[in-house]
Amino acid sequence: MRTFRKLLKLLSQKAAITVISLLLQISIIVVGILYAASQFWWIWLIFEFFSFLICLYIVSRDINPSYKLSWCVLILLAPAFGGLVYLFIGRQRLNRRTRKRFRHASDMQQVLLNMTNAQLLNSRTSLNPTGATCADLVLNAGSYPVYGGTQTEYYSLGDKFFPDMLNDVRNAKKFIFMEYFIIERGEIWDAFETALIERAAAGVDVKLIYDDVGSMFTLPKKGIKRLLAGGVQVLPFNKITLSFDMRLNNRSHRKITVIDGEIAYTGGNNIADEYANKIVRFGHWKDTHMRFEGAAVWSFTAMFLSFWSILSERGFEYENYLSTTAVQSAVGYVQPLSSGPGRDDHLIESAFINLISTAKRSVCITTPYLILDNETQTALVNAATAGVDVRIIIPHIPDKKIVYKTTKSFVPVLKKAGVKVYTYTPGFIHAKMMIVDDERAFIGTCNMDYRSFYLHFEDGAILYNVDTIADMKADFVATCEVSHEITDEEINDVTLVTRLVRSVLRLLAPMM
Repeated sequence: MRTFRKLLKLLSQKAAITVISLLLQISIIVVGILYAASQFWWIWLIFEFFSFLICLYIVSRDINPSYKLSWCVLILLAPAFGGLVYLFIGRQRLNRRTRKRFRHASDMQQVLLNMTNAQLLNSRTSLNPTGATCADLVLNAGSYPVYGGTQTEYYSLGDKFFPDMLNDVRNAKKFIFMEYFIIERGEIWDAFETALIERAAAGVDVKLIYDDVGSMFTLPKKGIKRLLAGGVQVLPFNKITLSFDMRLNNRSHRKITVIDGEIAYTGGNNIADEYANKIVRFGHWKDTHMRFEGAAVWSFTAMFLSFWSILSERGFEYENYLSTTAVQSAVGYVQPLSSGPGRDDHLIESAFINLISTAKRSVCITTPYLILDNETQTALVNAATAGVDVRIIIPHIPDKKIVYKTTKSFVPVLKKAGVKVYTYTPGFIHAKMMIVDDERAFIGTCNMDYRSFYLHFEDGAILYNVDTIADMKADFVATCEVSHEITDEEINDVTLVTRLVRSVLRLLAPMM
């Protein structure tokens, strides 16, 4: 009886209802097509011709060639259903209404960034010529300024990061903004939930955005009700519905916290116990984060407010949040940025390629998923071939086995060019970082895969000659020492079946 009650409770949850609804709609479509085709042979031809037209449409679009190839092959293998599948889940672009909203958000973000006090900004002439090329790219394509006057602190583990952010939240005086892909009930989130409700009761303006798919199984409805009852303003990003066309691919993968306009955090950590190694799922969990204090915080504030404005669909006085001041003793420059399907420039990927292509001595990368498009792969191969020391750390224990097999399929071509690839032996590395020539670096939420580059909304920051780059590099070196470098023997010692599977996975990589 108890088991039945648990099953009934599970099936009544929003996540279960959504999945069941999706499967039911798919089943109805499949059965309907098969039945209609069995009664009228020409219906099957109509669907095949429709899929052919979809292929022509995909080929004509200005999107990544690998993405085109993957979908065309899949559609031609199942022509009766492939075209419909693409229309429902394959489109990278948002629907027209959502695109209009995000264009509005982008325009609003531009207005907010232009509100920055001129004294907080630093001319790109303050950077060396190599660094200035990336800064100009991000500024011209995304309008994200370069700031001096920003103090940074690097966290090599979530275990170290969460206590500091929680302390800053508890000391907030004016406002708290938080946006996360995954929020999961547990020791870490319970502490933040209590702190947010306490600050809201004290008159602090507390706003929270969570991704409705990322947190679908982890943030109970009761928890949301507690926040709302406690005065916390809560909004879901891209709320899922029972409609088949749910655009599940377009998620907010961003992780942003802004406190009083003076402090901001971003990095790889979601808010869940596994990120602080309170629970163990895939061995030791390594993730990184960064704290910003000073001028650059305003860009994170603008990122959050632009999203909040379109999700809430109501205006508010932005001037109330413009309170950032520069830290005069800070060294170097910081350029926060974001990207997503609401715009077509794939800004973070473009910045990655620029950083890799302008490297002279070394490129150090950590990423949980290494599913490369041709442009990024070419940049890595060219850098290594030119004599740059390129090193990449990926997990040793995977969280998604198929995705991990796909990641491993990219290793041979990188190794052949001279790239050193390591697996993080203690467990799973979720950190998203890049360090170039010990002078420039990226830290943020973006994985090196198609999903982050083309489908998700992401954020991060590029650092130029910031003193914490040395901390990032020291942590990278220490992580390499406890990791295993993949050898040529391991690459060559694979069966024919493994090679075949990897080839198929490479073909389907853009869909993962």
